[in-house]
Amino acid sequence: MTAARIHVACSPVAELLREAPRATDWLTPQERQRLALLRSDKRRDQFLAARWQARRLLAYALGGSPADWPLTAMPDAPPSIEGRGDLHLSISHSGDCAAAGVALDPIGLDIEAPSRRRDIEGLAQLCCTPSEVALMRAAVDPEAEFYALWTAKEAWLKRRREWIAPQRLRQLELRPAIEPDVRTWSEAGWTVALCGGGEVRWWTDEPASLRGWHVHDAA
Repeated sequence: MTAARIHVACSPVAELLREAPRATDWLTPQERQRLALLRSDKRRDQFLAARWQARRLLAYALGGSPADWPLTAMPDAPPSIEGRGDLHLSISHSGDCAAAGVALDPIGLDIEAPSRRRDIEGLAQLCCTPSEVALMRAAVDPEAEFYALWTAKEAWLKRRREWIAPQRLRQLELRPAIEPDVRTWSEAGWTVALCGGGEVRWWTDEPASLRGWHVHDAA
C-alpha cells in the first residue's frame, strides 16, 4: 500500500452477512463483548456487517483472508487494526449499507442511507450554516445536498477523532471545490463521504456521482 492511496468499499448489509462466516469464528473476544451489548437485531446486523466489510477490504488491499485481520472494539471508540499501528481504518454503517476505508494516513469516512424520510429543513438548521442552508435550498435535490453536507462534516470530524455534535457541525462551513478536503459519492439511497488526501481505490462499484468540498473550520 502506498501513502497516496485510500482503499474504500461499500456494500449492502444483507450481502455482507450472507458472506461472513459464523461470528464466533472471526470476531475478537473484545468485539464479541461489544456485540453482546447491542439489544437491537438491526444494530447487531450493522455491527457485524461493518466489521466484516473492514476485514474484507483489508484482505483485498493487503492480502490474506478477512479472518486474518483482527480489530479492536473499545467502548465509544472507532476500531483499529490489532498490531498495525501504521494503518488507519474508518468504518460506518447506516440503514442497509456498511462502508469502510483504510490508508496509511489518517482518514475519516461516513455513510448515510436513511430508511425513512426525515425533516431535512429541521436537521439543516441544527447542523448547517446559513450559506449551506441556502446551497441546499437551491439544489435540484435538496435532500441529496443535505446528506452530502452532513456526511462530509462527519467525515471531517472522524478523521480528527472528534465527537460529533450539532454545535461542532455548525463550526464547519463547506463549499464545492475542485481540490477538495472531503469527497462525497452518491448512489440511489445512500451517500458516503471520505476525508483524506490521495488516490481512492474502490473495491466495490464506485458511484458515478462524485463531488469535492472545501471545509472551513471555525474551531
